[in-house]
Amino acid sequence: MHPRWIVSIAAVVAIVAWAFHPVCVPLSAADVQSFSVPIEQRTDRDFYLRVFQQRDGVWRQCKTWLSRQLFF
Repeated sequence: MHPRWIVSIAAVVAIVAWAFHPVCVPLSAADVQSFSVPIEQRTDRDFYLRVFQQRDGVWRQCKTWLSRQLFF
């Protein structure tokens, strides 16, 4: 395989990996209380990950970087 193809493929893989890395934002207690369906019962997904995750006792909204940029 030609070295340019290898570099091109590596660049595409790096861009896709960056676009789909998770970005998690902590939710306030007020945000968690405002859901009509309890957050523990939500099954929302964004590509490959659960949107609502609890880490260290704090609920977070996790989406891919691409989804955050496109307001999904």
